[in-house]
Amino acid sequence: NGTSLILDFHPNNLKQDIFIPLIKSYFEPDGGYHIQFNVVGKDTLCKAQENPDDYRGLVVRIAGYSVLFTELTKAAQNDIIARTQY
Repeated sequence: NGTSLILDFHPNNLKQDIFIPLIKSYFEPDGGYHIQFNVVGKDTLCKAQENPDDYRGLVVRIAGYSVLFTELTKAAQNDIIARTQY
């Protein structure tokens, strides 16, 4: 009776006045039940791939699970980076 919605946002998107009303509109009325967010830019992911020791705590969401980006294989990291094109 519900689905998970995973959204990726650049951190700058959170500064816009439209962000909170957009999220609220998803839940009202009788809308979604659950949203998962990735709030990270492509530049940060690339830096984490190049310097993993500096980004050990960087968490990303993949298919409903939280994972440490630097512990993923390079292929998985590249896939996430490719999907983060903003």
